[in-house]
Amino acid sequence: MKKLILVISLLLIILFGNSQSGLIYNFTFRVDNLLITQIKTQNKNNKILNLSTVEDLPKELSENVLKLSEQKIGEYLKINLSSFKPADKLIMGALPEHLMYLPANTFKKTIKKYDTTNFFIDIKCHIEASGGKKIILSNKTFSNVNPKISLKIRVLNSDKVLVEKKESILKDFEKLRSKTFEKTYGIKSLAKNTDLVTISETINSDDILRMYLLSIEEALN
Repeated sequence: MKKLILVISLLLIILFGNSQSGLIYNFTFRVDNLLITQIKTQNKNNKILNLSTVEDLPKELSENVLKLSEQKIGEYLKINLSSFKPADKLIMGALPEHLMYLPANTFKKTIKKYDTTNFFIDIKCHIEASGGKKIILSNKTFSNVNPKISLKIRVLNSDKVLVEKKESILKDFEKLRSKTFEKTYGIKSLAKNTDLVTISETINSDDILRMYLLSIEEALN
């Protein structure tokens, strides 16, 4: 009996001792100004993407982008991945073209607080208003912009040595709104298709989330 307990204890030590963790410590997500329209609200001065009337959309979009990143990159690296997110009270106004509520830390600051973490991830994403193909918004309607998305993912170890680098550039989003995702990562907007046309006939926040998912799948493929 004692031998059995000893064997089980050793297996648990090996199992948990070999488990590795990762942290998204810096995430820059930029969307060109042509894809952003300012709306005045009673409580906020944030720039809301594409005439949305949902006041908390910028934070919701950032949270969904992080959720996708943690799950997709974590699955790829086979590690437990989380994010070094700023506290709401420390959020400062970002440049209009940048999403807020995303990690924005230096490596030096991060390693001091998370000295037992194995991997540190830096992500840069840029959605440009030109360089790609027009998006079909409905049967006979096309977007006024030709969006292109560029994504760079850098994985560093605790010594700040580059372990892996992944990149993708996507320019063709013809089936963006008719795309069916088998896995929605708990995000409702990914489970439905729509041919909704925005007032400005440009992409909306759901489109941006779908574009990001397609680009991260391409990068990690």
